[in-house]
Amino acid sequence: MRGNKQQQFDSDNPDVLAAYQAETNGDYLEAIEHYKKALAENPNLGIVYKHCGNVYYRIGMLKEAVEYLEKATELLPNFPTAHYELGLAYYRQVRIRKAINEMNIVLHIDSEFLMAHYWLGILNYHYGHLRDAKKHYKIVTEKNPSFTIAYFHLGNTNLRLGYYDEAIDNFKTVLKNNEESPASWTLLGDAYLNLDKKIEARRCYQKALELDPDDRKAMRGLNLLNDFNEVSF
Repeated sequence: MRGNKQQQFDSDNPDVLAAYQAETNGDYLEAIEHYKKALAENPNLGIVYKHCGNVYYRIGMLKEAVEYLEKATELLPNFPTAHYELGLAYYRQVRIRKAINEMNIVLHIDSEFLMAHYWLGILNYHYGHLRDAKKHYKIVTEKNPSFTIAYFHLGNTNLRLGYYDEAIDNFKTVLKNNEESPASWTLLGDAYLNLDKKIEARRCYQKALELDPDDRKAMRGLNLLNDFNEVSF
């Protein structure tokens, strides 16, 4: 058994070493050729499939990236980053259901893999499973309170779900860390407007426009409040 693992994970193959060097130098196509030579000699090198898939992903060749990362997960079924990277590749192909499945496998292997929770939030949001998205974003923010963008996504999800008070708390947290986020001010304004708190909503939209005069969403919000009536959209 140890021998099989050694074949899957380790290699003294000079082509693997040359591929690592080519990657370091930014010579990605050269790296791919070296990885392929190494795999031709030893097709059990799961980690090499993973590395090659990552290079393809980096240069935007998603079909090839998926092909190699799928092989990596076949050879390394309990290697969480292989499933994670395959999930990201599926996402870029807009294969959302398959991406969700891979991220769930990651968490089955390693429940503390925080970025898998983050991406499950994004993926479930796109898939229309808003409550699942909220669950994963909340896990991220509870485990890492400094993960500001997760609060932003959580706030947006709460807006869609109609949890406006929660959305307000989420966007306030974002703005506590970054007061110069016009998108957060605008969405905070939307949350207040949905609660019919017009004074607070107007203040937020105005702040967004101070930061970004071209923020059309903030303009529309003010238009709903009978401000900027002459603005055409």
